[in-house]
Amino acid sequence: MSILGRQVPVTAIAALAAAMILAALIPALSSTPSREITLVAKDMAFYLAGDPRTANPTLEVKAGERVRIVLRNQDRGMTHDVAVPAAAAALDPIRWNESSDVVFEAPGTPGTYEYICRSHRLMMRGTIRVD
Repeated sequence: MSILGRQVPVTAIAALAAAMILAALIPALSSTPSREITLVAKDMAFYLAGDPRTANPTLEVKAGERVRIVLRNQDRGMTHDVAVPAAAAALDPIRWNESSDVVFEAPGTPGTYEYICRSHRLMMRGTIRVD
């Protein structure tokens, strides 16, 4: 094959293309998958999806784990958000029947941290236990 008047072997072009594809995939292949936790905001509390009884549950994650919290607002007439101050992570307030998410890296030091609804922090607060 000729490129800019020079003969280039097809195998060299194929190797270059393969290297470019691999370089593009490395970030996706090497990042740890996010742990997804779905919280439902209702009756001025957080609940895990599928557990309508335990208000403001303790979330358990590993130190440094990538976490995605999905918030579904089922509190008619109220706006809610979720923030994890220790990870400097928060999502913008959402209205009834909306959902949004925030992705963050859990603190690297084991311990207990909080998650809150910034507008209703006195009632809507839970604990994240980092192991």
